[in-house]
Amino acid sequence: MSKAYRKYRRPFETAAFRFGLAVIPHLPRRAILGLAWLGGNLGFLLDTAGRRIGRANLNIAFGNSKNGREKNAILQSAYTTMARTFLDVIWFGTCPEKRLTKYVELDDSMQQLFCEKNQVCITAHFGNWEVVGQMMALHGFPFHSIAMPVKNPQVDRLLIERREITGQKIIPREGALRKLLGVLRNGGKTAFLVDQNTEPDEGGIWADYFGLPVSVTPAPAALAIKTGSEIFIGFCAPQRGGHYRVYVTEMIRPPSDSGEETTRELTQQILSAIEREVRKHPGYWLWMYKRWKKRNRSVTQKRYPFYADRV
Repeated sequence: MSKAYRKYRRPFETAAFRFGLAVIPHLPRRAILGLAWLGGNLGFLLDTAGRRIGRANLNIAFGNSKNGREKNAILQSAYTTMARTFLDVIWFGTCPEKRLTKYVELDDSMQQLFCEKNQVCITAHFGNWEVVGQMMALHGFPFHSIAMPVKNPQVDRLLIERREITGQKIIPREGALRKLLGVLRNGGKTAFLVDQNTEPDEGGIWADYFGLPVSVTPAPAALAIKTGSEIFIGFCAPQRGGHYRVYVTEMIRPPSDSGEETTRELTQQILSAIEREVRKHPGYWLWMYKRWKKRNRSVTQKRYPFYADRV
C-alpha cells in the first residue's frame, strides 16, 4: 500500500473510529456479541488474503490431524474472537470498573501476581489479551508493556487512551527495553506479547513453534534473567454470555546463570507454553498473522508457508 493512499484514507479511518467510540460503549452486551459474530463471519468470508494465510498456518500446526472443515471452523472462530477483542477495547473503556468486574473472572492462579514484586508476564494474541492488562491495573498492579503502534497516529492515540484507562502503561518502542528494565528493578511488572515476528537483524532469535523455527524476541527472557524476575504465562479466554476468564498456566523461575544459551532455552520454554495453550484452544489465536514470515535457512523452504521469505 502506497504512503499516499494511506495518508488519503487516514481521515476516514479516524472518523470511523471516533464514530465507534461514540456508539459502541452505549450498546448492551448482547449487541456487542452480535456485532462480533457478524464482523467475524464477514471477515472470514471477505478477507481472502487473511483466510489463505490462516489456512497455511493451520496446515503447519495441525497437518492432516484436522480436516478442512475443522480448520475452517477454527479460522472462523479466530475472526470472531479478534472482532470481539477489538470491540471490547472500546466497550470496556466506558465504566471499566463496573463492566470488567461483571464480565471478567480472575482464576485463583492470578493471585500470584497480586503482590509488590517484579514479575515478567507473558501472553499472546489469544482470546482478549487486552483485558489482562486492564484487570491487573484495576487491582492496583499495572503492567508496563510495549504496543505495536497503529499506522494512523490519531487512531493509535485514541486506542492507547482506552488501553490505559484503568491504569496500565503503554510504552513507546523507542528505548522501551531500558524503561522496562527500570520498571523491573523498581519492583514493577512488565508484559509481553511474544507471538510476533522479531527480525533477526532487530535482535530476534530462533525458537521452535509448532515444529518450525520462528524468529522471536528474547527480551522477556533476558530481562527476567537480568533482574531475577519470575515469569508468568497467562491468557484470557472467552466464555459464554460475553464473559472472560483470565488464568495463569505456568510460572518459570529465572535461571541463576546468564548467557546467550540460557536466554535461548528460556525463550523456547516461553514459546512452547504458548503453543500448548493454542493447541488446546486453537479458535482463540490469531491465525491470520504471518507468524512464519522469516525463514530459517537451515530448514528446507518447502516446509514454510507461501508467504515466507523466498531465497
